[in-house]
Formats: sequence, C-alpha cells, structure tokens
Amino acid sequence: MAGDVELPGRAGIVKTLVGECVRRRKPRGGGEPDRELPVIVLFGPRGSGKTATLADIERNCAHQVPHASIDVAKRARAPREIITELHFDLSKKHEGVHRIPFRQLDLCLLAVGAEPDPDNREKALAQVRAAASADVELSDRTRSSIESVIDGLLQAGALPWWSKLPIGAFFHAVETFRWRRKLGRGAGIKQSMPKRSAKVLDVLVDIGVADADLLDEVFCAAFLADLRAAYLRRFRWRRGNCVVLLDNIDAAGGSRFVDLLLSIRERSPREPDPLVLIATSRQWNPRWGSQGSSYRTPEQAGLADWTNGRDVDLGRDSWWYPVELRDLTVSEVANVGRTAADTTSAPFVHELTRGHPWSTRELRATLGDRPTGLAMRTVLEGGVERPFAGRARDYLLQDFDPAQREVLVGMSAAPNLDLATHAGVRGGTESDAGALHEIRNRLWSVFGEQLVLHPWLRRLLLHELGNRPADHPQRWAVVHTRHRDHHRESGNVALSLYHALALEDLNSAVKHLRHQFEQIDAEAAVRRWMQLLELITSAPNRLSTAREPRDQVEELVRTAPADANLARLVAARWLMSDPLGDPDRSLRSIVRSEFEQLAKEARVGFVLLFAESEKYA
Repeated sequence: MAGDVELPGRAGIVKTLVGECVRRRKPRGGGEPDRELPVIVLFGPRGSGKTATLADIERNCAHQVPHASIDVAKRARAPREIITELHFDLSKKHEGVHRIPFRQLDLCLLAVGAEPDPDNREKALAQVRAAASADVELSDRTRSSIESVIDGLLQAGALPWWSKLPIGAFFHAVETFRWRRKLGRGAGIKQSMPKRSAKVLDVLVDIGVADADLLDEVFCAAFLADLRAAYLRRFRWRRGNCVVLLDNIDAAGGSRFVDLLLSIRERSPREPDPLVLIATSRQWNPRWGSQGSSYRTPEQAGLADWTNGRDVDLGRDSWWYPVELRDLTVSEVANVGRTAADTTSAPFVHELTRGHPWSTRELRATLGDRPTGLAMRTVLEGGVERPFAGRARDYLLQDFDPAQREVLVGMSAAPNLDLATHAGVRGGTESDAGALHEIRNRLWSVFGEQLVLHPWLRRLLLHELGNRPADHPQRWAVVHTRHRDHHRESGNVALSLYHALALEDLNSAVKHLRHQFEQIDAEAAVRRWMQLLELITSAPNRLSTAREPRDQVEELVRTAPADANLARLVAARWLMSDPLGDPDRSLRSIVRSEFEQLAKEARVGFVLLFAESEKYA
C-alpha cells in the first residue's frame, strides 16, 4: 500500500491497519496458511469522513491489488447483487498481478441468467444447456470448475442436499460468461427447489430456480470459494490480498451480505479468505459489543490488536473490528481545506466544531484565509446561497424526520441528554423516545462522565432554537423558562441559574455567586465556587454576533449594577464559553483582572484565585 495523499487523523487506518491486512506472508515449507482477517468497520456520524477514507484506501490499492468498491446506500441490493458487482471489479486485470478467475460464481450467474422454467424441468434443463453451450465448447478447466462449485458449496454447508456427481460429455459450458448480460436476471425467480438433484445439470437448474435467500447463500459461498482458489497453489505468491470496500453497510442489504459471508466463513474448514473487507457505517451495531467501549481509534487499530483481542467464543461476531473515525485534533484541523499557509483560524474552527471533519472542511472554506474576528463571530450566518448553519443542519440531520428534529432542537437547551429527557422538561411523546434512540444509534452522542449531544450538533440546534419566531410554542424563552422553573422547584440552584443566564438574567446569577463567595471559609470551598461559576457561565446564549464583545459585556454589567466587578467576570466568562462569543479572545484581560480582584477580596483561597487569573494572561 502506497500513496502520498493522507487524510488528517486517518493515517493509522490506511497505512497501518489496511496495509497489514493486505500484505500476504510468504509461504513456507510448501504452503503455510495465511492469517485470518477481520471485517473492519469504520464508524462515525454523518460527515465523519467514512467515504473519504474508503476513497483514500482505494487510491492506495490502485494498480497493486484487486479491489472493488460499492456504496450500498445508493440503491437497495440483495447480497447476490453485491457479489455480482464485486465479481466484475475484482476480476479486472492489474499490471503484474494475475487476474482472479471466478469460475464457480460464473456458473451460478449462468444458471440464473438462463432463467430456467420453474414449472417445467425438461424445459429448464434445455434452457441451462443452451446457455452453457452458447459461446464455446466445454474445456477441461471448466469441467474442474463444475466439480469445484459442488465441492465448495457442499463444504460451506450452503446446499446440504447436493452430492458430487460425474460430469457427462453431454454438458457444454463456458469458461467465461458475459457478466453484463447476466447481471440482474435472477429477480423474480419463483420459490421452487427439489429435494435432491440427480445430475450436475440439475444442480445448475436448481440454482436458477432457487428462492432469494438460498440464492444469496449460494452466490456468497461460490464467491469465497473462487477467492480461495485464486490464492492456492501456483498463485500463493500473490503479493496482496484483494480488497473490498463497502460504504454504508447499515443500509438495506449491506449487513445481510456481511452476515452471510461470516456465516459461510465460520462453517468452512478451508484456509483463511484472502479478502480484506472494509466497511463503513453511520449506525452502531450491537453485535460489535458495547457502544461506549468496544472499538478502537485509528491510532490503536492494527491486525495484531484485533488478533490478540478477538474472542473466538463469539463465533461469527468475533470477526468484527469496529474502528471509530474520531473528531480531528487542532493540529489536524489546521491541515484541512486550507488554501494558503494560514492556520490562525484552526483553534477557533476546532473549538466550534470539535473537529467534526465535514464541518471543519466546510467552515474553513467559508471563512477563507485569515478571517477577522467579526467574520468568525458571524460565520453561521454566512454563505453564498443560504446561511451556513442551515446548510450544515440539513446535511447532518437528514437521517431524522421532521418531528424528531423538532424534539432535538428542544433537547439542545439542556447541558446533557439525561437532563434533556427528564420527564419534567419534555413532552413525553413518541417522537421524544424516537429522537433519543436515533441520536445514540446515529452516533451523535458523546460518552464521558455524562452522555451529551455532540457539541457541534448541539451548537447548530441551539442556533435553530434561538432563531425560532416569537410566536413559536417552543421558542427559546419558553424552553429555557421551563428548564429553569423545573430545576428551581427541584432545588438544583446551579442548573436553575444556568437557564436563567440563558434568558439573560445576569443579575440572579451574580447575586447567588456573591452570596456563595462570602461563605467561603476553606480552599475546598474556593474550588467548589469556581466549579459553580464554570457551570453557570457555560449556559448557551443568543446574543448578537454583530457586536464587539467588550461592548456586550458592559451592556450586560448594567443589568447588575450593585456588583459590577463580579458581573463583569460572569458576563465575560459567559461570552468566552461560546466559541462565537469572543473568537479573538479580547475578553481575557477582563477575566484576569476580575479574578485578581476576587483574590484580594477573599478571606481564604488567594493563591487559587490568583492562579486562576494567570490562566488568562
């Protein structure tokens, strides 16, 4: 695997994990079996770079190893249709690499393409015979293929009623069949299957009239048998395993295909498949394990890691190897979508998007090089045809129906999903339960001390909440008032003030913080007070982004004139907690000055408060 193009944050997958799986070990002592290989699943929410990573892998495979790529989400496919498409691409000729012959799968395609009559066996036999003799005469190699398809499928357990039979000279077949002409002809085959076939020709007829499920299994077994045969004996020196890339296997047909493949792989006594299967999914599959922990990051992923951690007692589920396409770091964001050597906006973009790959690229393109503070503050409103925030929401939330989206907007008001779904602050409709399920299923929740919405998605939802019209029944003021009153009644003063500040009630927050500050009598109490300040000032806001941050702070301070110094600290911290509030960090000096003032006023904890002020130097 080689290539100069490198996706930020994904090199561990492309170069290490995939490279290790593709490379074949040299046979020793007449034929040592190669290693077993996992089914790699790259998972992440929409826009996390799954398709781009597959494209990068495909570029690295070019002209080196047989490879095929399918986006399962583009249209619904049965497993046999996926296999047929893979067969077409994997059998291409690559320079210096022998073509992979799919003789057994070709026989299956011939049987289905003949469209045998399921109600008239003599007619069906004649149809298959005619299809087989249409192009060339029977060759010795094709005779072996006919025997192999029966052997392979018997061993795979796909058709236990089959038996190996001698091949009569009456049967004519082809070594290579016209793939395009055969593609898709299996649709509509009636469900009819005899208990036992008497001749090889009958076997092919039985394939041609098999029901959909059995046909899928037959095709999958033949596909794997052909791949193994292509790497046996004189072809063992092939330098790389073949690669199959399946985008969006959570779409219809994708999971069914992989399940079939793993089921047949489990039942087959043959050596490991020479198949590197890399799939993507924007949904979590419980068969992979626990959603919060049963996965690796690109840096952790490797063939040895999978081998050492594999639990063979899980059967076919032991083949899965989920790898999270994590958000990007600040340094990785600096290398995304830039048009010049400008990295000044990278920290801002990372803080706003948390490094979500699609949003990072789109946001940097919208901002351009060396954006001003005002451009960064108003970036969600920017855009050529429509505001960036609306375009991003529509892209990221396209898996949610309108009712669920409405619920999500309301959920964004709370700092975590547990509080957002509390009975006291939500309607309790079916849409509520469905939205929460989809948030987790679609990988938009972030695991930590508490389960929270992805910060970037929450930012976009809050933006929509803040822009709801004044007559909307679930507008900003209504939702935050409901949360504030609920927490006030339940005795959670901190969260009550969190939502009060979201309603721009700075005075209430300042009064409570001053009262608590005056009660401090130990250093531990100082730490608790600073934690309280951090929680309250992390409240969301819908303040204008077209104003200078310092002017906004002074305007807010006028609403709490009795304690201007503390009010200034609260207001400045509140704006700074929002990436859009003060992207130039012009409020740092205010926060530093006010912490120094508090240190002078404190009876205890001077060192802690002064140390906090130094963080804003």
